[in-house]
Amino acid sequence: MHVICEKKVLAAALSLVQRAVAIKSPLPTLKGVLLETGENGLILNATDLEFSIRCQTENQVLEHGSIVLPAKLLTEFVRKLPDGNVSIQTATENPLAVTISSEHIKFDLSGYSPEEFPRLPEIQEDATVFTVEEGLLREMLSQTEVAMARDDVRPVLTGLLLEITDKIKLVATDGHRLAYRQAPATDEGQVKAIIPGKAVQELVKILDDDFEKKVTVYLNSTDIIFDLKGIILSSRLVEGKYPPYQQIIPSDFKTTLVAETQPLLSALERAEIIAREGNNLVMLEVDGQGIKITAVNQDIGSFEDYAPATVEGEPLEIRFNVRLLLDCLRNIKNQQVNMDLTGPFSPCMIRPVQDHNYLHLVLPVRIS
Repeated sequence: MHVICEKKVLAAALSLVQRAVAIKSPLPTLKGVLLETGENGLILNATDLEFSIRCQTENQVLEHGSIVLPAKLLTEFVRKLPDGNVSIQTATENPLAVTISSEHIKFDLSGYSPEEFPRLPEIQEDATVFTVEEGLLREMLSQTEVAMARDDVRPVLTGLLLEITDKIKLVATDGHRLAYRQAPATDEGQVKAIIPGKAVQELVKILDDDFEKKVTVYLNSTDIIFDLKGIILSSRLVEGKYPPYQQIIPSDFKTTLVAETQPLLSALERAEIIAREGNNLVMLEVDGQGIKITAVNQDIGSFEDYAPATVEGEPLEIRFNVRLLLDCLRNIKNQQVNMDLTGPFSPCMIRPVQDHNYLHLVLPVRIS
């Protein structure tokens, strides 16, 4: 194998695929990156057996071939090279020895056989296929991934539920909150699958905000593949049955209010300074004029603020973990937000005003 790459392109590709490299594994190849030549240039592959990234680069191929190289070492070395062209060439007498050179710099590195590298998931003929705007998918994932469970007591809750009927729906819950986002589907089909949390979080980092670019998604019984035109991300699906989230979304409320999103968010961010030093609790007192926000820490002091709101229904006092409210409000792009409540011990539903495509449920905290 012999290829000539532009340093910045190679460094960016390595930085991208390294996200899928296994951090801890007894198999050396899983800690490496498979470099292989294609028709238009170098292709980089990495996987931890659950999550995989394949990245295509355009560069000069002088001799076709493939090799697995240690990811961390290779990425660090390429990053420290000067700008310009980088040569990657395997030795004729030893195909597992490679020389990486740039100007007067030469780095000899031992690699592993590409035959030992696991095969990445491939698109199957019977896969369900749909397309979605890259910016929209990133927005939907960002708005829902905050509610995924971070521990693996219930593995299905560590992932994100994907449903497709006439709409694309994403749902996440950790038992204390639920996030739901939907958008019109452009393709026909019936889909229900759970995407692992790691894949979701890496997708959010890699996806562009561009609503003109399209992502093609392929889904079968065990894997999901995202084709970003030059970058392919694939992941094993989470096995199990997702809880029936529709049953916990309330439809009747005793108190409803409309507040300006940014003033309410700012007040809660100030309250969090006190709350985070203790139990993260804030008290919301809703009356006919708005929302009084208080936080108390016996060792530090107390905080009080007021967010104006249009309120209909009964006044009430309700306590929340302030971080759950902040996670929700930071993902709402609209200027105004609806908060619908049934009582001090029932979930609060938060959503953008006049927008039913996104909602967040937050359970209150009971003080015994």
